[in-house]
Parts: sequence; structure tokens; C-alpha cells
Amino acid sequence: MLKEHSSFVKQLIAAVDCLLLAVSFYLANVIVSGWNTRFDVLFDYWVMFLGFMSFYLYFAWTRSLFSIMHFNWMSGLFRRIVAIFFSAAILGAAILFLVPNQNFNRYLYLLFTAISFVIISGEKYFIKRFIIRIRRNNFNTTPIILVGRGRIASQLIQEILHHKEWGFRVIRKLDLSITPAGFEEMLKNHYVEEVFFCVPRKPVNCNFTIDPYLLICEEMGRPARVFLNLPSATYFARWEYHRFMNRSTLISHTVELDPDQMIFKRIFDFIGGIFGLGILITIYPLLALLIKLTSPGPVFFKQVRVGKNGKRFVIYKFRSMRDDAEKMKKELMKHNELDGAVFKMKNDPRVTSIGKFMRKFSLDEFPQMINVLKGEMSLVGTRPPTPEEVAGYQKWHHRRISIRPGLTGLWQVSGRNRIKTFDDIVKLDLSYIDNWSIWLDIKIILKTFVVLFQRDSAF
Repeated sequence: MLKEHSSFVKQLIAAVDCLLLAVSFYLANVIVSGWNTRFDVLFDYWVMFLGFMSFYLYFAWTRSLFSIMHFNWMSGLFRRIVAIFFSAAILGAAILFLVPNQNFNRYLYLLFTAISFVIISGEKYFIKRFIIRIRRNNFNTTPIILVGRGRIASQLIQEILHHKEWGFRVIRKLDLSITPAGFEEMLKNHYVEEVFFCVPRKPVNCNFTIDPYLLICEEMGRPARVFLNLPSATYFARWEYHRFMNRSTLISHTVELDPDQMIFKRIFDFIGGIFGLGILITIYPLLALLIKLTSPGPVFFKQVRVGKNGKRFVIYKFRSMRDDAEKMKKELMKHNELDGAVFKMKNDPRVTSIGKFMRKFSLDEFPQMINVLKGEMSLVGTRPPTPEEVAGYQKWHHRRISIRPGLTGLWQVSGRNRIKTFDDIVKLDLSYIDNWSIWLDIKIILKTFVVLFQRDSAF
């Protein structure tokens, strides 16, 4: 039976995908140039083709698109394909601008990526249906014994029964009361590929110790998979296995750690920061003059804010308030329209005349592009609080600063003037953290441009 860790199968699927990419490129060229085209046109575009294919192979390999034998391969398959092609297409397009003295047909590139997306999506769908069909007919399945008790063990059996496409077949369920000798006889007399152990954190009326059973599996050469009931000890933290200091560890975290998307997010931030810095340089002379003419004080407002996991940094803005705004804030706290650790006041008397204009179109935020380029902030994230605000946080509020703060965020584009409590803001921030993706960032940025031209005033 083909195993889920088969390197040969993964390499074979990768090779097939490379062939399909070449076919897609040829079809795109046929559409653009006509049927009299030749396949050797590929050599004229080898930089573009190899660049896109390299990025595709990297993202597809790291997102397990080739691991068709893995039981969880089908989970979110189409969503993963979309993310892979989007990432590869963006980075591949960057090559078109970086390679000098090349006159690439950009329409050809767009058509190539579209056709390859359709063809490879179709290929993966065919593979998915084929695997489902053979596994539901009890071919290419893994016979297992499940040892355990409790809710997790019952749920696991039900999920295996309802998801035959996973390729597992439970031949015996053994309670924790079984002796090591009885367990050994069971393995000797049955065809078993793997043993699942589901052990509660607090076994009731049971002196079960897993060590002798694992030793039996080791001596008899049977793989053992231990399901620890740790996730139920927490509410929403994710648990992952890691090798650390040459030891096996389980790490819990509340932020989805996807290194590939984080790298892409940082590239996205850097490009956006460069673009924003160009706008900052353009508008600086005029805004600096208007700020100086309308109120005494510096052009820039600098303030200590709290970033990712409590790291402090200095934020930069165009000054939109009077120079003594922080002193006046204490007197105005009684007019705070939000219940919680954020101050909001309609028609804030501290805001200058030019400040109202800058805030309406968020022009005062552009100096934060410096923070973005320095890696202290992101284009999209949660609002960076002040140390005084953090001091008033409840325990669950602190999770909103477990990621890098951003210029804009989910609550800023969700009718922020209709939000009346700080808890509502935190709930939106936590929703962003729990559902974060590059697609969500792009959606928030697009909605931000819409909000900028609405009448709602900024904070």
C-alpha cells in the first residue's frame, strides 16, 4: 500500500504538474500567437516560465499539495490551490519587472497562469475523486487498532467511519483495561498497520500506563500514534508538534503560524511601505507648511506605542492636534464615548483645522510607513495601543497585541463609529487574528480605500 509519506509519489505528482505547466504555457501561446506557433517559443520566455514554476513548486511543496497519500490532503484543497497560484503569480510577475532588456508579453503571462490554474485544479479534483472512490471500496486503506476511552476516542471512531476517504479502517477498539499481554496477543493475531492511543488527561478508576504498550509496539515494529487530550485543556489555542532541543514537544499558540504567508506578508508590507513613503515625500512640504501655519508645535507627532507581544516602539504621525493634546486628554476623559481602554470624542477640541482634513482622508497616518519599513508595524493588523491603555486591559484583551500592529484593520472598516465599547473592538481584532490570511489583508486594504471617502471621521 502507498504510504502517506511516500517521497516517490510526491515527486511524481510534482513532475506531472511541471508537465502540465509546460502544456498550459503552450496553450496560452497558441491563443496569443495563433496555431502556427512552435513549442520552442518556451526558450524565449524561459526566465518567466521557470520563475513561475519555481515559485509554484515551492508553495505547492510547503502546502502539501503533492502529498496525496496524506489523509488530510483533501482538507481545504481548492483554497490551498488558490493561495498557491496567487502567491506564485505575484512573485512571478515581479520577475517581469526585474529582468532588464526583456519585452515580455504580459497578456501571455496572465493567460498562462489562468490556464495552468484551471488545468492543475482539474487534475487535483480528478485525483481527489479517484482516491475517495478506491478508499470507500476498502482499497488502499490502513487497518488500525484503537486503544483508549473517553470522548476523544469515541469522536475519533465516528470521524473515521464517516470519512472513509481518509484511508483508515478500525479493526478493533480496546479499552484501557486491557493488559499488556492481551495487547501483545492482539497484535500477533491481527493484521495491524498502526495503533492509535487515546488517553484521557485524568483516567478514571484506571491504573493505565502507556509505556509498556509503546514498548510492545516498538519491539513488534508497529507504528504508534498517541492522541493527547491536551487541546481540550484550552479553548482556542492551536497545538503543534515540534522537535526542540533534541526533544519532542507540543507547542500551543493562538496565532496561525504560516511561515510562507508571513514572508509574503512582509514582502507585501515592504512594497506597500515603499509606495507609501513616496506619497509621504510628495505631500510632506505642503502638509508641513499648513501644520506650522495653523498651530504652534512640531510637524510630526511621536508617541510610544505597544507592538507585538508587548514590544514598545515610537510611532510617527503628522501632528493633527494641539501640541498640549496629551495634557488636555485628562480633562476630556469624562467625555469619552467608548467604554473601555480607548478614548474617542466627537468634535474633539484638540484637533486643529488642518488636522480635521488630514484625519478625514487619513493623511496623518502616512508617516507610519516608516514604522512599516522598520518592521514595527504592518499595513494591516490591530491598532497599536499606548502603554497606558494596555495597563487597563483585561487578561483576554492582551491577545490583540500578539501580532504586529497595523495602519488599518478589521474594526476600522467595520463601521467603527458605530462601535460603542472597547470589547467590541477587541472582538473584531481577535476575529482578524483567528481568521488571518493574505486574502483577508487584501480585502481590508480595499475596504479601507472605500471608508476613506465616507463621511465617518477617523480616530
